[in-house]
Order: sequence, then structure tokens, then C-alpha cells
Amino acid sequence: PMIVSWPNRIKPGSTSDHISSFYDVLPTLCDITGANIPSKIDGISFKNTLLNRKQKNHDFLYWEFPSYKGQQAVRIGKWKGVRKNIFDGNMKIELYNLENDLGEKFDLSNDHPEIIKRIEKIMLQEHETAELDRFKFKELNDL
Repeated sequence: PMIVSWPNRIKPGSTSDHISSFYDVLPTLCDITGANIPSKIDGISFKNTLLNRKQKNHDFLYWEFPSYKGQQAVRIGKWKGVRKNIFDGNMKIELYNLENDLGEKFDLSNDHPEIIKRIEKIMLQEHETAELDRFKFKELNDL
């Protein structure tokens, strides 16, 4: 969750279900201040959400994290697919419906192979080899 205050622009106590990521903050701040939004970034300004206007959404969110034995995740709307313990050789994707299971307790991957296939494709497409060795995933074919 994020808390935002913008007197005379955002109605106090209002809420939004807009799905965003930390990398959306920079383009949002640029958009609000009139600064140029850098090119070649993944973030999308959510200024329109703040002002209760029509908002462009991400097709998906992707992230990876080399700590905790390596993790990779994709969020598509209500769905979150996550790989855990990649450095131990685990390549299985768990699938959670975040509308009904915010605590990620019920893996639905066996019930939705079409969503798993889409998430696998995004993981393959979005992963880039890191420059620093400590952030590389040899299990994802990083050299």
C-alpha cells in the first residue's frame, strides 16, 4: 500500500485498486512536476490514478531477486506466479489468486496451466543477465 497526500487534488480518504510497482514512482513524480520522463524505463506514471482519471495499466509486472535462494515472479492482474529456491534447482512456478489469497497459501498452478505457460514465457522474455556475478542466475542460463 501507498499513502499519498496532495491537497486540493486528491480527495482525502479515497482509495484505489490500481496495481503498480516501485519503478512507477519515478515516472509519476516526473509527470507531476513536469520533468521529462526518462526513456527506456519499465515504469508507468500513475498520476492519472491519483487524479481519478483514466489510467494506463501494465500488461504485467516482473521482478527477480537473487536472495532467499533466488526468486522470480510475474503479476498479471489478480494472478501472481512465483518461482522460489531457484538456486536449489527449483523451476516450478507456484500460482496464486491475489484477490482471494493475499497470503499466497493456495497454489493453483495445477488448475491453470494456460496461465503458467504465459508466466513462463514472460519470465523467459524479461530476464536479463546481470552485470554483477552475485546477481546472476546460472539456473536461468546466465554465464
